[in-house]
Amino acid sequence: MSEYQYYEFQAVDRPLTSKEQAELRALSTRAEISATRFTNVYHYGDFKGSPHQMMERYFDAHVYTANWGTRVFMLRLPRKLFDPKLAAPYLTDEQGLSLQTTREHVILTFAVQDEAGEWDDMEAPGLAELLPVRSDLLAGDLRCLYLGWLRAVAAGHLDDKEVEPPVPPGMKSLSGALDSLARFLDIDLDLLQVALAASPEAPARLSPSREVLAAWVKALPLREKDALLVRLMEGQDSLLGAELLQRFRKERAPAPRAPTSPRTVGGLREAARVLHERQVKRVMQMQAREQARRERELAEVREKALRALAARESAAWNEVDAHFATRKPGGYDVGIQLLKDLGEVARRQGRAAEFSARVRILRELNARRPALLARLEGVEEG
Repeated sequence: MSEYQYYEFQAVDRPLTSKEQAELRALSTRAEISATRFTNVYHYGDFKGSPHQMMERYFDAHVYTANWGTRVFMLRLPRKLFDPKLAAPYLTDEQGLSLQTTREHVILTFAVQDEAGEWDDMEAPGLAELLPVRSDLLAGDLRCLYLGWLRAVAAGHLDDKEVEPPVPPGMKSLSGALDSLARFLDIDLDLLQVALAASPEAPARLSPSREVLAAWVKALPLREKDALLVRLMEGQDSLLGAELLQRFRKERAPAPRAPTSPRTVGGLREAARVLHERQVKRVMQMQAREQARRERELAEVREKALRALAARESAAWNEVDAHFATRKPGGYDVGIQLLKDLGEVARRQGRAAEFSARVRILRELNARRPALLARLEGVEEG
């Protein structure tokens, strides 16, 4: 299997300058570089740059996939809009979710390290599918952090006695981006179903309606609204919308709360195992019922065919002779199958001895055809 590595970076909050693009070009002569994007594919060799350093200096999002089982999704968030303490309960280091901070930013890394596996990374969700997670996170939606922690559970990276962190509300209805993240992190579906079942319903809609937002904006002090409009008109604050939405959610929705009866990592794994066994049993039962149905249908078709054959038995014997007369393997096979069906008709009518006698005559008439005689050995005489 040939090597495959894919790197993609994206600038969201501001475009790259010409100088910055030139600095990136020095890292790779083959990469596709624009004011907002850097992509490169490797089938041999490795990238000379450091993804972490590139995220610190240039980009707001990054995806890396390799066909030996490694995947990385990174997000850079302004510290003024994201408090690192929010991620603290969900951090798991190498497998799952890790965090580093700079003077102005927080960098979150969602990682899968499974070099024992062989994945088709061409099917992995791309950065375009994952990027909406960043906007949600900046607006106060912490569900992606729990998925990062759950990846470590799926990988067996956490001790069974470790207690589950707070489960954010609204996880029973994952958005398209969050569903893509769960697939990117290769979280087992049974574990995902068990884990998300404990998520409380969101007390406020994670995607508020226009009417709800309008009512909230109307209640803001007039002087504050004037200041916000000035910031918008200056065009220097691309995160103003995320900042306001985050504030809205903080006022409307409480922070995630730990369950009254906290679950352990071991408990989650065991519940996922039980659910998997139950689902496998259900599938097997469904398959058994479907197999029984198909067998009944085949039996009905067979019964109908045998009744029709009994009604034209004399003509069928002539067809057997005609097939054998072709002296061709295909004709032999068709004739033998028809002969077997005639044997079943005879046995049902209590004429097995008559059928056996006719088969013996066929063997005598075709004594010089070894290929046909070999096939006739498979026909029961009675």
